[in-house]
Amino acid sequence: MKKLLPLAIAFSTIGIPAADAVNGTVIFNGTILATCLITIGTPGTFVASADFTELSSQNAGGLSGTATVVTTGLGYSLSTSAPASFTSAPADGDANVTFSSSYSASGVTSLLDVVGSVASPLGLGITNVEVDLAATKSADIFPAGSYTAEVTVTCE
Repeated sequence: MKKLLPLAIAFSTIGIPAADAVNGTVIFNGTILATCLITIGTPGTFVASADFTELSSQNAGGLSGTATVVTTGLGYSLSTSAPASFTSAPADGDANVTFSSSYSASGVTSLLDVVGSVASPLGLGITNVEVDLAATKSADIFPAGSYTAEVTVTCE
């Protein structure tokens, strides 16, 4: 034991170099695919015109429906499709009705009152969309009752 102590002291005073720090690099990879995502927001409300021949979200008291569109690539376009009929309506409420949709947008894409069937190019990022719907009776008036219709928002 007496011989080991001087040896230990000698090694500690010689200054054995400390181990060098070692570094490594962790690589991260990821891919974002070009896509278009639609999130439907609030439903719209249509209101009858004074003569009861039109239901529209653009009439006084009506509200546009909303959607948010996110694009992660270029080359996408936005459009809407008006329905062929109401999802629900009172008796005779669906007879002689023509539908039309339109949309406006803000955010990376700015649009104002575009006819629904017209495709509009979208910018890269987030676009807020307001969707409007009108239903027009060519004969007679809309009878009292609840009406429901659906507009399809398309990104392609």
